[in-house]
Amino acid sequence: MTFIKGYLKNRTIVNTKANMLERFSIALRSGLVDKFSRIPTAQKFSDEFNLRSVNPITRETARKWINGITMPESERLLVLIQWLSLNADYVYFNSTEVDEENYPPSKIQLLRQREVFTRHAINFASPRIAIMDKYSNIIMVNEAAINNPPLHRGALLCEGANYLDLLDNVKGEEEQMAKEMACNIRELLRNPSKKFQLKYPCHAPAKKHWFLAELSSFIEGKETCLIVSHQEISELQFLAKI
Repeated sequence: MTFIKGYLKNRTIVNTKANMLERFSIALRSGLVDKFSRIPTAQKFSDEFNLRSVNPITRETARKWINGITMPESERLLVLIQWLSLNADYVYFNSTEVDEENYPPSKIQLLRQREVFTRHAINFASPRIAIMDKYSNIIMVNEAAINNPPLHRGALLCEGANYLDLLDNVKGEEEQMAKEMACNIRELLRNPSKKFQLKYPCHAPAKKHWFLAELSSFIEGKETCLIVSHQEISELQFLAKI
């Protein structure tokens, strides 16, 4: 145990943080696919990890690990290496030291690299965007929606959360709008060919805000996903009243 911890510490010194985060995320996601045959939700991952570690993690921490935003300290990383049989050399080698012949990129790693590019693109988009599966579980959400979630402020909007559960738990001034949004999502789940738009206010104490929510679906084979975007239209709303 002491030797492994020392080994991990020495490897950390010779790496750049960004490269290590990326390789950790690739290795982690590959290990999760091998273990579960898919990338599990952040909630499922955190639950399974906490069964094996004396240092439990939250769903949000699990989401950040999966997406390469943060990586665990050595104690938790050791749990992941042992549980998921992660390749510690791949994670901790400097990118110029990796032997491509002995460590060729797997299909999941190549897919992960594409996903990183896609995530950067969706984060570049100004609307708050969330993508759900047919059970309304969030499978991808951009940073704009995470940092400033409209209509359900104060809720943890992240991969693995259930969008309908978030809406059903909204209270106060926004409750009626949340119910209407939830009703539209349920109708879209029953009739994926439909599209919905909903304009609603979501005011802050210091400033009034209006949003336009757009709901649509995407079908490929037997799989269906729902896309919801919240575009702020406060300036247009203000100009319309002049």
